[in-house]
Amino acid sequence: MMLILYGTIMVLTYDILLSVVGGLAGVYLLLSLFNVHWLTRLRTLGAILVGLILVGWLGWPLVRPMDPLGAICLVDGIVRPFNGLWLCVLGFAAGFVAYWTGYPQGLMTAPLAVPAGMSAWCFASGDMRSLLITNSTLSERQKVFAALGWEGLFWLLPVIAGLLGVLAGWIVHRKQMPELTLKKLSDDGKPLYILIAAAASVVVVQILISILAQDVRQQDPQLGQVIGQPGKGQVAFAVFVSFLAAGYAIKYFTKTSYIIPTLCAAIAVFLAMQYAASPAVAEQMTRNWAVAYFPKSICGILPLQMVAFGALGAFTGFQSAKKVMESPKQA
Repeated sequence: MMLILYGTIMVLTYDILLSVVGGLAGVYLLLSLFNVHWLTRLRTLGAILVGLILVGWLGWPLVRPMDPLGAICLVDGIVRPFNGLWLCVLGFAAGFVAYWTGYPQGLMTAPLAVPAGMSAWCFASGDMRSLLITNSTLSERQKVFAALGWEGLFWLLPVIAGLLGVLAGWIVHRKQMPELTLKKLSDDGKPLYILIAAAASVVVVQILISILAQDVRQQDPQLGQVIGQPGKGQVAFAVFVSFLAAGYAIKYFTKTSYIIPTLCAAIAVFLAMQYAASPAVAEQMTRNWAVAYFPKSICGILPLQMVAFGALGAFTGFQSAKKVMESPKQA
């Protein structure tokens, strides 16, 4: 019995290790296509690896659902709110360590650490459909969606803690190199531009996710169309690309920070869940459709998925726009 258990653990460990190595190699090759310097590529991989270890691995026991196929969320006590404190501690540590992993350009890579670790949780757990299987009645669905609407704020806490860790590393670094400026961490523009960037981020994300997060579509006489549960890979791609576009646009046109679309992930979650929980929509879905169908594709995305992949995309888009904007100056 012990030999079987040991063999199973070794196989799982090998699979996870192989996936991590393959993922890091894929990121390295992807960055090479955009002519990113090889040192920056290695620093980026270092930040991601720090996040996978300190947040993804050490934080997994704090969020792991009892059911291996269960969704990671606060609903039904799957994740205890108190665990958020420890997630913030791990997030802060990951941001601080990732900053020095990317030394002396930690601000360019370290913000990826925490969302990278949180993204690993998304692939190791269930989706919205698995949550609704045990909450399939009308009242239960409305309760779940209403609770999920506020959950984006919870998952933003470790992301913010990670940014504070990056800031702490920057403060220590600044004592040695006073020429560093806070502008490298946050390139905020005028207050009006910040409001425009926030509104634009929410609109862009809503539109692009509805286009990119695809599955089987069915006609509905009241809602027009309903869509099946997008797969995990499809959700990751859709959310990442949507926030990448938002991060790129707000940097290029409004000169504001990636922090704005990152925080707007909570707004996107709230709007989607409020729509799904509205009486007319929830009643129509409960009466006529299985739990694997949703009124909009964004309604089938868990808050954790939105925040984790969204933070990765927003920062990537921001850095891409920054490189494009700075390239003529270097020519």
